[in-house]
Amino acid sequence: MTSYYYLASDEKLGCGNASLEFVETEPWMIPGFDYPVQREIVNGIEKEWQLRELLQYIRNYTAPYEVCTVQVAHLLNSNHVELKVQRKSNLLLHEIVDPKQLMLQEGQLLTISKVPHSN
Repeated sequence: MTSYYYLASDEKLGCGNASLEFVETEPWMIPGFDYPVQREIVNGIEKEWQLRELLQYIRNYTAPYEVCTVQVAHLLNSNHVELKVQRKSNLLLHEIVDPKQLMLQEGQLLTISKVPHSN
């Protein structure tokens, strides 16, 4: 069994950087996601620097769009257990002030929405 972070979006996700071991996948659906999964982060995310990298990736990716959505889930990939989201939560991108807000429990899906906002 391996811990993965899966990323999905309503827009095409870019490559990201090599430090998080992003793996591009053919778009596919995991029960609980609203959009096709496009990227995997093998061995999940456990360290604070990895959370910073993930947040930077999401900010860089969403920069060209006025409105978009990214979904991130922490799931166990195993032949014995079906990939399935167990809990969902939502955040607005501009409300993320600490990368630790991206630390997810196993089975959790976080929907991050970028919407116009005034400072």
